[in-house]
Amino acid sequence: MLEILTDDEVLREQGMTDGPKSVGKFTMRPMTPLSLSWCQRNGVFDDDVGDPMQKTAAYVFLHTESKERIRAVVHSKSAFADAVDDWIDFHVQNHHTDLEPYTAEMNASMQKYLAAISHSKNIGVAGGDSPKN
Repeated sequence: MLEILTDDEVLREQGMTDGPKSVGKFTMRPMTPLSLSWCQRNGVFDDDVGDPMQKTAAYVFLHTESKERIRAVVHSKSAFADAVDDWIDFHVQNHHTDLEPYTAEMNASMQKYLAAISHSKNIGVAGGDSPKN
């Protein structure tokens, strides 16, 4: 018998099993608790920053560069901003087209990650795996 999954269940499954994927000219690591922490401590998702190109480039930087390179700058907002600026200067020629696939990947990864976290928080809740609403 074929199991039919809801859209939410598919999203949760993708978030829990997501692996590296090729996007544009990079292979991007999936979002993890560590990469989300790096994004949060540097305001990547803060609306107050107001620079979509910097946000997307920061996300790509955090999911493509070596962890050693990231750790060298991630604890200093100014060093992190400088590293992302250097990344933009080297990799982005036309921001409208160069960053477009990464913006879509960033949004999709965040949705999958949050869906997976929602699922994992609800495992063991009376009634099974269903999310709390």
